[in-house]
Amino acid sequence: MNKELYNLIQNTRSTLRYLDLSTNKKINSIIKLIEINILEKNLNYKLSEMAVKETGFGNINDKMYKNFYKTKNLLKDISKIKINEPFYNKKKKIYEIIKPIGLICGVTPSTNPVATALNYIINSIKCRNAIIICPNPRSYEVTNFLVSSIKKLFRESSIPEEIVNIVPKSILRSDELISIFDSCDKNIVTGNKSFINKVRKSSKPFLTFGVGNVPVIINYDANISYAIKSIIKSKTFDNSTSCSADSVLIVHEKIYQKFLKKLLLNKCYVLNREDKEKLNKIYFTKGFVNPNIIGKDAKSILKFIEVKENNKKLIIYEKNKFEKNHFIFNEKIMPIIGLISFKSIYDAKKISKDILDINGLGHSAGIYSNNKKFILEISKDLNVSRIIVNQPHSQSAGGSLNNSLDTTLSLGCGTWGNSLINNNLNFLDFANKTTVSFKIK
Repeated sequence: MNKELYNLIQNTRSTLRYLDLSTNKKINSIIKLIEINILEKNLNYKLSEMAVKETGFGNINDKMYKNFYKTKNLLKDISKIKINEPFYNKKKKIYEIIKPIGLICGVTPSTNPVATALNYIINSIKCRNAIIICPNPRSYEVTNFLVSSIKKLFRESSIPEEIVNIVPKSILRSDELISIFDSCDKNIVTGNKSFINKVRKSSKPFLTFGVGNVPVIINYDANISYAIKSIIKSKTFDNSTSCSADSVLIVHEKIYQKFLKKLLLNKCYVLNREDKEKLNKIYFTKGFVNPNIIGKDAKSILKFIEVKENNKKLIIYEKNKFEKNHFIFNEKIMPIIGLISFKSIYDAKKISKDILDINGLGHSAGIYSNNKKFILEISKDLNVSRIIVNQPHSQSAGGSLNNSLDTTLSLGCGTWGNSLINNNLNFLDFANKTTVSFKIK
């Protein structure tokens, strides 16, 4: 390990004593300080603008919204949690003590560079850990600006600025990164396969997260108008940069035509045969998804295939049957969504399973229905960690005010998705726990 990396590790570790001696009230005041200042409208705008310009993904307004509400909701989730204090679990008749891990390394994706980094930083500090952020090279500048802003805020508030640090850009693509992972007590990796491959070579504990490719089943009893508005809200949010965004709509044949007509009335564009042929030709370039359409809005993508529609939000690609090798049944980080019909519950399960087998095992699925028996019957057979019912998927799978899921941008996929956890990443993943068990009389 070179001197720069050695100093980075040692300087970050040196703050653990300060964190360990701080009261829970003090820790809460530190994370509140981050929330108030970093989410201030002008700074949030600058961070969001930088993210869009640097990566080419998403849009400024949605990133601002994501940064704001994901962080606000996280603080709401963890504000009452106490570290290093015994908590009595009445049901089990045991005491539990949540304790720090030490030094965390958090790898962040280019699709959500600000919101994910804030989630890591706040969870880490809450659990009295120091953290080194390791951003995707494509979003290094915005992440560095975020970390620098937090360090400046700490300096001005007489808080050790080395609590939060960032990996030097020069080593992000090299094997030297493994020495960073080996020097941290736990590594949390969201995104990039290159980072996942490197962290797997480390000797230290790590968490990784699986790929999304969300099948969404719309049963005949669903509220069609609500479902369509919810799906559009989910799939178009931040130009579909979330791994939780809907991928394929599986609609009951009884309501298929009505559903399709309502899509057209809600600023959706249904591709005709000629449009599909053009999209098929440009979707891949040199074996990879065309970067000119990733994270772009519907208007830009339609223009790319010579369709002049300025007010469309979502692009619909109909298929009569499932095709394993067709891109429409794989994850699409753009506002393009597949549409296929089903006849029976067996049909719906079979199509969903086939989609998940391509990509997305362990991640999540969605259902629009009011039939609890139907919902649970589907849920029994799909190997996913969460099923989102009657909610905009991309804004609900990672926790929201509408459900009780933990607030995160990193979703565990269990062994189905080669992940160690099924849950939404939360403060317990940034902590150790001691259990005190007494004899039951």
